[in-house]
Amino acid sequence: MASAFQTPKRPYPGQFATPASVAAPREDPYRQNVMYPNLNDLPRELGTPSRTYSYGGHQASEPVPYRPQNALVQRQSASGVVAAHDRLQPSTEPLDPKQRGARSISQALEAEAKYPALDDIIGQGQSGEYELAQSYAPEPFIRSAQHVIPDSIFEQYNLATSHTLMGLFPDLKQAWITVDNRLYLWDYASGSGFQGYEAQPNNITAVKLLKPKPGVFVSQVTYVLVIATSVDVFLLGVEVQENQRGSVDVVLYETKMSVPTKAQDVTIIEGSKTTGRIFFASKADNDVYEFTYQAEERWFHGRCGKVCHTNGGMSTVLPRISWFSDHKDSETVEQIVIDDTRSLLYTLSSASTIRVFQMKPDGALNLCITHAFANTLANVRVMSNSSNIGPESPIVAISPVIAPQARRTHLVAITKSGCRLFMNAVSSGYDFGTDSPPTSMQVVHIRHPPSGAPIRNNVRRAKVFTPGYFFCFLEQDRYNDTLLLCAPDPAKISVLNDPNHPQQLRLIEQGQLVPLESRVEAIELVGGAFAATSSPQGFGNETATQFDLPPSEIAVLTNSGVHVIQRRRLVDIFDAILRFGAPGTGVDAEVKKFFDTYGRAEGCAAALAVACGAGTNDSANQATRISDPEVVELARKYFIELGGKPFADGYWGDGGNLPHIDQIHPSGRAEGLIFYTARIVRSIWRSSIIKPKAVAGSVTYSSSVDIAKLKSIQTQLINLLSFLKDNKNYISGLAGPQNLFTSGNKVDEVANQSEHRTLHAMLTLIESMIEGISFVLCLMEDKLDDIILSLPEQQQRAVKELTYAALFSSTAGQDLAKELVTAIVNRHIATGSNVDAVADALRRRCGSFCSADDVVMFKAIEFVRRAKDEADPETRNRQLKESLRLFEETAGSLTMENLADTVAEYRGLNFHQGAVQLALTVARQIDRGDSAVAFLDEAPSDDNHSPAAELFRKRQECYQLIFQVLDDLESITQNSPEMVNGLLSEAARICNDTWLTLYSSTDILFHYSLYDWLFFRNQADRLLEVDSPHVLAYLKHRSHDSVKHCDFTWKYLRRQDNLLDAAETLQDLALSENFDLPLADRLQYLSQASLICQTPGHYGAKQQMNQVGQAIQEQIDVASIQQDILERIRGDARISAEKKAKLVAALDHTLLPLTELYNMYADPYGYMDICLSIFQSADHRGLTEIRTCWEQLISEIHQKALSSTSPNITDHPYELIANEIRRLGKRFTNSEYIFPPSELILLLEKYDQEFQKDVAPQGWVVKTMVDAGVKEETVLAVLEEMFHRDEPPFRGQARKRLLADAMICVDTWWAKILRGQRGREGFRELEVVNTLRSMASLVLARGGEEWEAVERLCSSIERGGLDRRSY
Repeated sequence: MASAFQTPKRPYPGQFATPASVAAPREDPYRQNVMYPNLNDLPRELGTPSRTYSYGGHQASEPVPYRPQNALVQRQSASGVVAAHDRLQPSTEPLDPKQRGARSISQALEAEAKYPALDDIIGQGQSGEYELAQSYAPEPFIRSAQHVIPDSIFEQYNLATSHTLMGLFPDLKQAWITVDNRLYLWDYASGSGFQGYEAQPNNITAVKLLKPKPGVFVSQVTYVLVIATSVDVFLLGVEVQENQRGSVDVVLYETKMSVPTKAQDVTIIEGSKTTGRIFFASKADNDVYEFTYQAEERWFHGRCGKVCHTNGGMSTVLPRISWFSDHKDSETVEQIVIDDTRSLLYTLSSASTIRVFQMKPDGALNLCITHAFANTLANVRVMSNSSNIGPESPIVAISPVIAPQARRTHLVAITKSGCRLFMNAVSSGYDFGTDSPPTSMQVVHIRHPPSGAPIRNNVRRAKVFTPGYFFCFLEQDRYNDTLLLCAPDPAKISVLNDPNHPQQLRLIEQGQLVPLESRVEAIELVGGAFAATSSPQGFGNETATQFDLPPSEIAVLTNSGVHVIQRRRLVDIFDAILRFGAPGTGVDAEVKKFFDTYGRAEGCAAALAVACGAGTNDSANQATRISDPEVVELARKYFIELGGKPFADGYWGDGGNLPHIDQIHPSGRAEGLIFYTARIVRSIWRSSIIKPKAVAGSVTYSSSVDIAKLKSIQTQLINLLSFLKDNKNYISGLAGPQNLFTSGNKVDEVANQSEHRTLHAMLTLIESMIEGISFVLCLMEDKLDDIILSLPEQQQRAVKELTYAALFSSTAGQDLAKELVTAIVNRHIATGSNVDAVADALRRRCGSFCSADDVVMFKAIEFVRRAKDEADPETRNRQLKESLRLFEETAGSLTMENLADTVAEYRGLNFHQGAVQLALTVARQIDRGDSAVAFLDEAPSDDNHSPAAELFRKRQECYQLIFQVLDDLESITQNSPEMVNGLLSEAARICNDTWLTLYSSTDILFHYSLYDWLFFRNQADRLLEVDSPHVLAYLKHRSHDSVKHCDFTWKYLRRQDNLLDAAETLQDLALSENFDLPLADRLQYLSQASLICQTPGHYGAKQQMNQVGQAIQEQIDVASIQQDILERIRGDARISAEKKAKLVAALDHTLLPLTELYNMYADPYGYMDICLSIFQSADHRGLTEIRTCWEQLISEIHQKALSSTSPNITDHPYELIANEIRRLGKRFTNSEYIFPPSELILLLEKYDQEFQKDVAPQGWVVKTMVDAGVKEETVLAVLEEMFHRDEPPFRGQARKRLLADAMICVDTWWAKILRGQRGREGFRELEVVNTLRSMASLVLARGGEEWEAVERLCSSIERGGLDRRSY
């Protein structure tokens, strides 16, 4: 079979028929060492390997840094031969360009999701590596805005007499200030929205905006404002209303919920965002209190209350008085933080003691750990002897590390010296993330501050935000703070995460110093916390989200205003480099440094983003700002010039073989394009298109992605596509054929062909993405609920599960989109809209989902709709035929759902002939090459997904629709007469025309499916009337593995007057070992075959029929014997159930030879009568074996009679033996060698003499033999011979029993003659009389009673029986 990777005979759209070529390769200083995993293990959506990504046909490991080639470790043995497991095995997966591009996107996203977790980055130990920005361009943060405090606030501030506080409400983007007992809010961004709360008289000591408990307040109240005063803590309900200024207005509601504080100075308030629980602490003690509240009052519980979770008793209701307190009470709570992801609450005390509480679902708050500062220092000394951490550097702040960010790290403590202590809180056997409470805490990593920062044990305030933004405020004097900003460098960490990188994975941070020229009062995160993923792996990958999520913003409130600090993306840094460069080096050197640091792929991704307009325009120095066109041109230049070339990674040129196309590593341009595209669509790639929502008992549907977000993504993709098309002549791999034949060798040609394949796949996918988003926007603009509800249930489920990735790239997704287009058109047709107008509108916006064939199909649908409304039969029939013609034109593009709907419509209009004709046409168009005929013998298995198997399944779907039509016809004809006024009824005519259409089909697969359907419905008798060459071929084909078909075949042959073949078919069926037939059925088939052979037939075949009939009769005899054995074994109580089951299974199956029946069954199990039958059938005449069988038979019956305890058996043994002899005599009456009278009479007389002498009546042997069919003359002759032989046991006077039996035999014979039951032939009176007298003379005395009896019998015979009486 030809390789799937050969140059195609015809050029694909956008591809070239010959391998691409470029100039001879130069030494590439950025070459990567890339692993090639097996692509057979593909996940559910797009076949994405779980740990790798690929570009086009190339597969690679996670993004690795671009570094000099001499830094790579060449994987060669001492002999210079590459190890076998390192060689690339070419992939043979057939992927179209969109699927190839989608796989690249999916794998790139998988790779970026493998960004290391925080636990893996920090490890255990200490670190302190920073890159402090020395110029504007590489700064990790930017002060995006600075808002001064309004004059009106300062006016109120000047009115303060005793106490003021300041803070931020980040969720509302508002700042607040307290002036004694008054609270004022304002929108810090606009300086407007001034609002005050002055409804209480006491000085305010703390303020906090929190999420309320669910169900306590009305739905409009989305926040609670917790205000602590010098005498109480109370709640205000907060409703947030959007205004026309783009900000929000705040409405405050009194809740009447407050608790007294009893002179406690509450300064700390914190709450849980998930449960709504509120905690607070004061300067007076080291206790943690909870403000409890609920919607209604309950027994012993009011609507609100205060609970002290750290001290019981009177401390809950009485203040802690300092002169009654011991020394430990001088320690107070300095900070409370909550980790809702682990249900943990942490407190930091004035003595740097950290306490850990577990928040229980039942409302409890259990203290788990008390970690003193001495313990912290002990942990630190194990890892570091730095002077930065000691008793003189207490902990000033703590920040929780949430569970999605790290499993083993729980908390970050910041010391006064600027050190960050990463700590965990676990128990022995504590599984991170479970509900088990932690029991111990320790420092796992120490992060020292940057050496260039002005830190002199002067950290006044600090906070860490996810995924690791470190805000540290350094006190310069009592009026001014300097802000130290640090953040991880995710792109550099990704470089170190490469397993082939020579350096160890570690935390690398970028830092900068920002002089605030004021004193910090509060710091809060504005907007949601950063999270790239919901699990630790990939959580902190900011590089992956830079085009998907807005940059994080942190608001810093000082006594002069609000500073908004924004995180800069990697693309922002690259944009700044293009604009400003670096002092003393210039732009070009900085760009190359950027490429060297982060790799060619990341550099090209950043350059491409800036070239497409994704860079920022911020500048602190407008005088040095470069105009946007210049920046775009520079970005385009670096993207093209620094992108490198594709190369054959892992190819050493041995053996003279060219590398496979999948061994080619793409250029940095291709990799950068994939990364940039993947990051644009990251948020929607695996998202469903729609989401259901239950509303008032029904379900409504809407877009799962915000429409504005979709439009933004589409805009970025359009810009990207425009850039690629505008610069395709300059980008190697997208340029025309004139630039593809300049390569210096064949290896470069293969590399350029791979590069072209990758770029073409991405270009095709980007176009599909743009069109796919347009389709989704069209769908959302229409009546989505009506469209979805109009689909079949299965398609409704598919639409609900349809993802953007599937829509963009998979055949199933695009087919489903076409079904949605059909539903849209149908809805508009139903409302009276013009089909062409609707279809043209869809084709303009999303042409691939509404083709020219679709338009034809819609016209055909319109004809069907007209026919439904047409009253005139002729016009309706003409419209239906026209719709059929149009449908047949587009048969190749009709989906199964379209076909099913059309067939259903035709059935409803009694156009059954058209329904089956259309289904047959579609089946033929689906498989023009008749590939599915390969499965005539057996349908493909479920795991067979070969093209032929899929075509078979699709054709079968068409046939199933035809069978539905036939079902409909059957119900119509059953309820209608066949003839009306001597003519065929309308129903009968439709039925005949439809069946004639089916029988005239040349589709052999359909014929076979039709006949299978008839058999399944037990309507196979219809085939007896069908004159088609396919019927007999079908029956013979199916008869190999179907009893039902084989049984029908002989009936069909007999109906065709082919008697010989019918008999042989029956014979083959009876003897077949392929079928698990019971023996009785086999015997019946043989009997039927024998009857057919006896039927008068053609003279020429009569002799052959006789030969076949003779052979069948012999087989019937053998089968009858086997049947006897089977029944005997079934009733044999001597055999165990297990053994009996095996014997029955062996016998009740195929026919066995006589030898096996005798040796394996009849003889071993003592079935002597059956052994005799076997002897007869085999024409065996061995007298010794036959006599032995009779002896054993008599003996067994006698023993059985004696040993039987059954009350049902009352006969004597001789009677049982007599009955068996009579039965067998009738069976073997024509076989003297099997039923030899001379031997049997001798055996019976001996048995009578030895075992039944005084039991059995005289003459029972004679009567038995005569009843068995032995003539009296034969019995008499045998008795006479035995008498004169004078052998034991009949010697001497013992011979009287033989004489008595002889007299009885003669008397019986003579009586039959006298009654006319027998003729006199054979009865020679003189000889008979002489025989009796001769025998009597030897054993009887003359004149005795016995002698007189003999004489009387003889005299009666001599006189003709005139005076016969009993003897």
